[in-house]
Amino acid sequence: MSAGAFVDGGKSGLPVEEADFVIIGSGAGGGAAARVLAASGARVVVLEEGPHMRAAELGVSEAASRNRLFRNQGKQAAFGRATTPFLQGRCVGGTTFVNSAIVWRLPDKVLDRWHAEFGLADGLPRAALERAAARIEEELSVRPVVEGETAGTSDLLLRDAAKKVGIEGRFIHRYDKGCRGSGRCLHGCPHEAKQSTAVTSLRRAVADGGFVVAGARVERLERRGGRVTAVRGFFAGDGPERGQRFRVAARRAVIVAGGCVQSSNLLWRSGVRAPHLGRHFMAHPGTAIMGLYPDRVDAWTGASQGYEVFGLRDTLGVKFETINVPPEVTAARLPGAGARFAKRLEELPHVANWAVALKADAEGRVRPSLLFGDYVRYDLTRGDLERLRRGIRTVAEMHFAAGAREVITGVSGLPETIRSPDELPLFDNAPLDPRAYSLVMTHLFGGCRAGRDASTSVVDPTLKVHGVDALYVMDASVFPTNTGVNPQHSIMSIATVAAERLA
Repeated sequence: MSAGAFVDGGKSGLPVEEADFVIIGSGAGGGAAARVLAASGARVVVLEEGPHMRAAELGVSEAASRNRLFRNQGKQAAFGRATTPFLQGRCVGGTTFVNSAIVWRLPDKVLDRWHAEFGLADGLPRAALERAAARIEEELSVRPVVEGETAGTSDLLLRDAAKKVGIEGRFIHRYDKGCRGSGRCLHGCPHEAKQSTAVTSLRRAVADGGFVVAGARVERLERRGGRVTAVRGFFAGDGPERGQRFRVAARRAVIVAGGCVQSSNLLWRSGVRAPHLGRHFMAHPGTAIMGLYPDRVDAWTGASQGYEVFGLRDTLGVKFETINVPPEVTAARLPGAGARFAKRLEELPHVANWAVALKADAEGRVRPSLLFGDYVRYDLTRGDLERLRRGIRTVAEMHFAAGAREVITGVSGLPETIRSPDELPLFDNAPLDPRAYSLVMTHLFGGCRAGRDASTSVVDPTLKVHGVDALYVMDASVFPTNTGVNPQHSIMSIATVAAERLA
């Protein structure tokens, strides 16, 4: 087979009008599926709505990166009692291009539940998932952050704090080949050290004859009888083909891998009316607690996230992580205005920023919207807020254990800062109102839930849409439950197993 290529659809249009497999989305699921199917000898076309960014084109400005690399310029939000922002990559590589490349295999307890309650044992057998995970780890150079190399001061402080309070943690395992600790993962790695699908599985797929088309927004799926036969959309970008419509026929199958929100809404726009389509939307809402230390922390150096504390994941349902990002990102969370804010900025080198990620019980809903494009409704439960509040108190306690002289609470209704562990009980009376917290949702799940029963799920155990031939979904939207861990590795493993069956 002749070699494929990365193509800018807005500049040059489609390289082919027909393929064996048409894959929508180039992130964790789409990249993994493309790698497997192209290696099998099938003709594969991957359609990505966002741009194809090379390392030399990546800037250092947070605003510019957000505008180019994130969906809706990073301004997506879920609506409910509180408006909660969430981020999704919209570029070749998807969210793998702009995340922290954190690796967790799907926990055994989660997979056991999927098998027992949702009938996924035949479609996603444990042995096959383990083999897929092991191969991905080898190909994507998975390794832990290293002290003295890519670990920053904030990472070492959290490690020491975890030991002092007796909660299990570790240096984060990441898809990393030559990380230089520049703290710019959210901008796209300027050194191609982060092993996103843009520099790994998609390049392998192209070498095996596949095409990755950037700037190609898919609007709907074309169906003939009970089978999907093609996809339709239009070109974005700034080239001569911008706004022109396209159609790509799929001889064998269409694989939807656009993420929880876009995959659910694409199926809805295409006439799929499964009772649970767009339901069971789940996430890991989180917030950050900042500690101010006597010595410099410079929490914009090192791996973007280098240490995690997970000992409370199966009890309280929280995980703590360091956040090492460009200074303007951390500065946005500092309290105050005017001269008071300027004074806080002077203290920025002394700030360590640690996140609380919550395995929330809440389930929301996704639907297309004429006003918003994608509408997400989501409300935390009272139990979620109680656990979040306890998690925040624990992180504040850990800051003091690590030597912080002051902790910025970040909670409306509490003092702006506390300066002693004696003040920690204040958190016990923090409002049980999501509007009191500066929350951001990461790790989105659900919307196209997998299950054996078509009356309660959208895709079957092989990830084929119930009642529709030649249509599969391979991303976190098929997850029937919240996993409590970073999902990229699980997405790639599940997509690999499902794609191997198709191949």
